[in-house]
Amino acid sequence: MVQYSFRLPNADYLGFKATTEAIVQAAVKAEELGFDALFVNDHVIVDDSPRSEPWRNVYDPLMALSYVAARTTRVMLGTSVLIMPYRNPVVTAKMFATLDQMSGGRAIAGVGSGWNEAEYNALGIPFRQRGARTDEYLRIWQACWEPGPVTFQGRFFSFENMHVEPKPVQQPHPPLWIGGSSQASLRRAAHFGQVWQPTPTVLDTLVSSQNYLRDYCGEIERGDVPPTRMSFRVNFSHITGSSSGAGERPTGQGTPQEIASDITRYRQEAGLEQFQVNFNGCESLQQLLDSMDTLMGDVLPRVDA
Repeated sequence: MVQYSFRLPNADYLGFKATTEAIVQAAVKAEELGFDALFVNDHVIVDDSPRSEPWRNVYDPLMALSYVAARTTRVMLGTSVLIMPYRNPVVTAKMFATLDQMSGGRAIAGVGSGWNEAEYNALGIPFRQRGARTDEYLRIWQACWEPGPVTFQGRFFSFENMHVEPKPVQQPHPPLWIGGSSQASLRRAAHFGQVWQPTPTVLDTLVSSQNYLRDYCGEIERGDVPPTRMSFRVNFSHITGSSSGAGERPTGQGTPQEIASDITRYRQEAGLEQFQVNFNGCESLQQLLDSMDTLMGDVLPRVDA
């Protein structure tokens, strides 16, 4: 059976303003419908560029997840993705461990290195160090989540025989989902990830990246290959009133049958059994809730048939 996770509206990227009510209502409904995990995005302070516009109003991801944890009971709770270099890694390791404890072992740590150089500058973090910091911070998280005192020697942080608790419920640690599609991200997924989560990717490129990931796992003698859970943008034309217009229909946009066909194609040609769904083009919370109903009620049965 195909698994579907879902990005909550903790930012304005959907097309309507993010609110506490929208986040909670969408989370509760997603759990009721059977989504296996809920995710929130991350930006802190952004510029006036068009690409940054949907991210000017973003609820803090870990604060939002802690609130959602109290309103749900089963569904997993994660970041998609937390931009690792923006925050002190020891502090975020403790925050994830706390979330995992207080949610009963439901935290997923989805991470990436980010793209917004202006945001890095505003936060006082060198943009060109983002990859190196992300890799080191992942090692710090793993060290902080291990039993007992923590010792770490790195390029950016070093400490010896320190105590950081609580430890996570999930052992050896909450699942690490590695975002990004660059070769550096794929190597990071091979070294650290339980899941590789790329952005929406055309099939040929996705299969090529999966092959690179598989080969690199072999090079480092990793016995398994992280499964792929691709972000999949969905826009139901009968709900949002949108139309693909002339030319080729965009993947993920159209009728339930068309979107089921798109998902089936990714299953057959790239072996995907997991999708991170991002609903696009919704102008209201109600449109989002209707889209969730349609995906789970009208699309999923066609995919699993």
